[in-house]
Amino acid sequence: MTGTQSDGSGGGDHEVVAAAPVTADDGPRTASEIRADLSGRTRQILEATREAPDPEAIAWEKAVVHECRYLMRLLSTRRRSEGEMRQRLAEREVPADIAHEVMARIIRADLVDDAAFAHEWVQQRRSLRALGDEALRRELSRRRVDAPLIDAALETGESDEEVRCRELVRSRIGVRDRERLRTERDGAHRRRLSRRLDALLTRKGYPGSLAVHVIAGELREASHDPES
Repeated sequence: MTGTQSDGSGGGDHEVVAAAPVTADDGPRTASEIRADLSGRTRQILEATREAPDPEAIAWEKAVVHECRYLMRLLSTRRRSEGEMRQRLAEREVPADIAHEVMARIIRADLVDDAAFAHEWVQQRRSLRALGDEALRRELSRRRVDAPLIDAALETGESDEEVRCRELVRSRIGVRDRERLRTERDGAHRRRLSRRLDALLTRKGYPGSLAVHVIAGELREASHDPES
């Protein structure tokens, strides 16, 4: 249906086209139509051909999860270095590809921090076992911590090795030792005690020159100071 309409200005007529009738397909769908459409799509999804699961991929993923759980059990007892955990996987003869993925997941989960591990190790071993820096360096190296991280850890906290060495020697000179040092004439007990203390400091990782210096000074003080 068409018609003409004047614009009232004498400039001519403009043709107006009537709107086409709206069909049922163009109008809003009813609830029943929507349900029917969803039902059809659901059938397509359910009837679609599915790929069979890959048994090798499933087995590989199970192995990765198994080893991740193993490492997390180790981490539940104390902090571990990355190298220490890699060594554990190697000792368990975990295949390289699985070990690589296991460590990648452990690292992504922020469960590895070698700097924090080295710092904690140094503080605890100094406090509990009075170890010297060389012994601590050997222990951390065996756990595959990088040398710069070891150096940084050894510089933290109480860094005066002589002070720690003296405290250790004093703790091992007992009351009876002091009495014998003050009263003996031949120096036999002093020599035995000196050898014992030197062996102790060697095991604890203190330098030989420092050990000789500290032992001589502490034995001299113990033999002259009844209150020490």
